[in-house]
Amino acid sequence: MARRRYGWKALLAALILCMAAVAPALAEVTPLPIDDSPGLPPLSEGYQDGLVYEDPSIRVTIEQRRDYGTDYWVARITLQHPSQLRTASAAGFESQRTIDGMVLARRMRGVLSINGDYFSYNPDGFLIRQGQSYRNQPNRFRDLLLIDAKGDFHLVLQSRHDQLAGFAEGEIVNSFNFGPALVVNGERVKKFWNNGYAAHKPRQRIAIAQVEKGKLEYLAIVSAGSGFKGSNRGLTIEEFSNVVVKLGVESAYNLDGGNSTMMMFNDTYINADLADSMREISDIIYFASAYKPDGQ
Repeated sequence: MARRRYGWKALLAALILCMAAVAPALAEVTPLPIDDSPGLPPLSEGYQDGLVYEDPSIRVTIEQRRDYGTDYWVARITLQHPSQLRTASAAGFESQRTIDGMVLARRMRGVLSINGDYFSYNPDGFLIRQGQSYRNQPNRFRDLLLIDAKGDFHLVLQSRHDQLAGFAEGEIVNSFNFGPALVVNGERVKKFWNNGYAAHKPRQRIAIAQVEKGKLEYLAIVSAGSGFKGSNRGLTIEEFSNVVVKLGVESAYNLDGGNSTMMMFNDTYINADLADSMREISDIIYFASAYKPDGQ
C-alpha cells in the first residue's frame, strides 16, 4: 500500500513539473494592442532553412507552386491570438500618402506582410482599420471583407448599409473594399463583376484567406505576372479563384494586384522579379509576433 501511495505522489509531482514548464512559455505570448503600434520584434533564430518562421506565437511557411503557366506562392500562417493579424498605413488612414511596401513592413515588424487594398485610391467604402472607423460608404459594386475581433472573416457581397446592420459596434477590427470575394463558405464564386480592375485579364494577383472560422489559420496567395521569368502570363480572377479554392479555404478575398502586388518576408520580396516596377502603396496587412522572450 505504501508503494502505491508513493506512485501516485510521484505522478502528481511530475504533472506539476510539466505544468510549471509549460506555463512560462504560454505567458510569454501576449495579445497586441488594437492600435497603430507595431508587432513585437521577430526572433532572428525564428527564421529557419527555407521560407519558414516560427516562434511560440506564430508560424509561417511559404511554398512556390505553378498553374495556368504562372508561378504563385502560398504562405500559410498560424497565430496564437487574433490581434497578430494587423494593418498599417503610410501616414494614417486619413492620409493619401504612399510608401515602399518593404519600408512599411519593416517599420511594423511584420513577420509576413502583404499589400492591402490601396484604401486611399477610392474615396468611398466601409473602412475600419485597427478598430478605428474612417468611412461608412459601402459600395454596392464591390465585395467587402470584414475581420472581427476573433480573427474570423466575413464576406459581404455587393455591400450595402443594410448588410452591415448585424455587426455590433466595435466587433469589426479591419475591413477591406477592393475585392472581389473569391471563395465563400468553401465554394468558389462563379460570377465576377468587371469593376474596372482588369478582372478578366491576366494580371499579378494577391489574396488573403481564412482556412476555417474559429481557427487562427490563414493563407496569403500571390501570383506572378506577365513580365516575370519562366513565361508567366498572370491570372484572370476566375483562374485565380480556381487556384485559391483548391487550397481548401473557407473564405478568400482578392486584394489590389498588378504592380501593387507584394509579399514580404525576412526583408525580402517573395515576388521579386519586378521589384523595380512595384509601385508605392498606401497600406499593408501584416502578421506579427506576440512573443516576448524572458528578460526582454
